[in-house]
Amino acid sequence: MIKVGLVVNPYAGSGGRSGHKGSDDLYELNADTPGRMRRFLSLAPREVLYVTASNLMGSYYFSYFPGQFRFVDIGIGKETRTTRYHTMNAVKEFVRNGVEIIVFAGGDGTARDVAEALREVNANVPVLGIPTGVKMHSGVFAQTPEKAAEVLNSFISGKTVLRPGEIVDVDEDLYRIGVYVVRRYFVVTTVSSSDVVASKVEVNTEEEELEGIASYFRERLYRPDVTYVFGPGSTVKYVERALFSASGPFLSTDVVKDGKLRIANASYDDLLGLTGELILVVTPIGGQGFLFGRGNQEIGPEFLRRVGKHRIVVISTRLKLRSFECLRIDTGDPQVDRELSGVYEVLIGYNEFYAVTTCE
Repeated sequence: MIKVGLVVNPYAGSGGRSGHKGSDDLYELNADTPGRMRRFLSLAPREVLYVTASNLMGSYYFSYFPGQFRFVDIGIGKETRTTRYHTMNAVKEFVRNGVEIIVFAGGDGTARDVAEALREVNANVPVLGIPTGVKMHSGVFAQTPEKAAEVLNSFISGKTVLRPGEIVDVDEDLYRIGVYVVRRYFVVTTVSSSDVVASKVEVNTEEEELEGIASYFRERLYRPDVTYVFGPGSTVKYVERALFSASGPFLSTDVVKDGKLRIANASYDDLLGLTGELILVVTPIGGQGFLFGRGNQEIGPEFLRRVGKHRIVVISTRLKLRSFECLRIDTGDPQVDRELSGVYEVLIGYNEFYAVTTCE
């Protein structure tokens, strides 16, 4: 029977809803992780043996899974505050147990831990990421938990090939103040699939297009009686600063009303507390196309449901649009994902729009 290693970082993504932009220095459990693991396991192959860590790093999530599993003892109990070393020890145990693929739930930090452990034991086991973190730029993550299950099913049935995948990460402290420093740490083996997003993190912008976007927004879209929520990213911050001469940090989500910055670096709770007419301004991530679910988890599903697709303004430069084929949405709520799917008229210049559809 094929063996699949499965390890979960229960803290990954805990800084997303609060706008913290990462979880490397947080020890709060991510309340969304059990739901994401349930979504993965509901579609995951059952004709395999899962080798997993105990408690919240693995076996806890199998309580509602009818397949076979066993856990390896890496010295964690129900109350243990796990660390990256527990992740690494689990990976090493997986290798000793002869797993054919390692599936992990987390973000770029967890991906680094998995890759480092594989290097230490000189193993080349393919890896696949279930997205539960904040930063997921590495080229080993499936688009959603459901897509991760589909990719794993294809791998088990021998319908996929393997390819190199870059493990990259961002310096979180610099990231929060607008200094975007990305480093490649490892190259691992992953599954080649259109549902596994490649690592593409360097995207340039064009000044004239940004000026045109800002001018059009000022003249045609702006109303002082509306509350505007500006998402993270250099494209949005350019427009925000051009309109109001101020903004929050580079990757913060900001609330503006009456021409004034009301909340900088807003959290999910801050956004849920807003009233009145709302307009959300966002830009996709270059190279990946994620509109929601990567780097902006504070813009969560209940807020998005309240705003509605028709009050979301998507802006981008042409160069960024050329770096991906479709828009990706992973809010954490599949129903909201479906409600937000479809065609978006992306503002790319002064009164210039480009139609982009969401990925199927």
